[in-house]
Amino acid sequence: MKITNETDNYIVINKAAGEDSEHDIPHILSELSGKQVSDFYCVHRLDKAAAGLIVYGKTKAAAAELTSLIQKDELKKSYLAVVAGTPDPESGTYTDLLYKDKSKQKMFPVKRMRKGVKEASLDYKVLETIEADGNIISLVSIELHTGRFHQIRCQFASRRMPLLGDGKYGSRIRAKNLCLFCNKLWFFDIWQKKAVEFIAQPDSEIPWNMFNSIR
Repeated sequence: MKITNETDNYIVINKAAGEDSEHDIPHILSELSGKQVSDFYCVHRLDKAAAGLIVYGKTKAAAAELTSLIQKDELKKSYLAVVAGTPDPESGTYTDLLYKDKSKQKMFPVKRMRKGVKEASLDYKVLETIEADGNIISLVSIELHTGRFHQIRCQFASRRMPLLGDGKYGSRIRAKNLCLFCNKLWFFDIWQKKAVEFIAQPDSEIPWNMFNSIR
């Protein structure tokens, strides 16, 4: 975990893979700051297996404001993912109906709306495609229209393009960690009265460092 930016009202974190957004990060921040765990409010989440940017409120009022921005789709995030194969066409929108199996903690695409099913939508763009160890893999930029559990992982895997390192969703290409990274986060900061944007890059390790786009 690294601190990307901090104000009196919020703190932006570059989360490492394996850290839990809701439990681990507030405890780490508490240890670093000497404040209480309850002084850091988790307003949105990032998969434990994923890495990248996430923002926490530092007061109850700030958390409420950030939550409101999320609900109004005014707190934006973009992601980088490395997937098997390459999407065709190279940019577009995926829209699916997804069902969460709570016992398996996994999402499944379904054909009809019913109890427990939610619509999921994202935009994607292929940034680069390469061959690595006999496999075609692609670096993809993604923006979510909805924030469903395991959404990116499920939507690409259901199209036979699982994220590298994602054995849960059928990836046969190993990686040190799940290849999903939140690389950009932006919103209007009402306290500073200006738009703010935060950018980060994945660690320089395989397969991320194999792409010219993010070297």
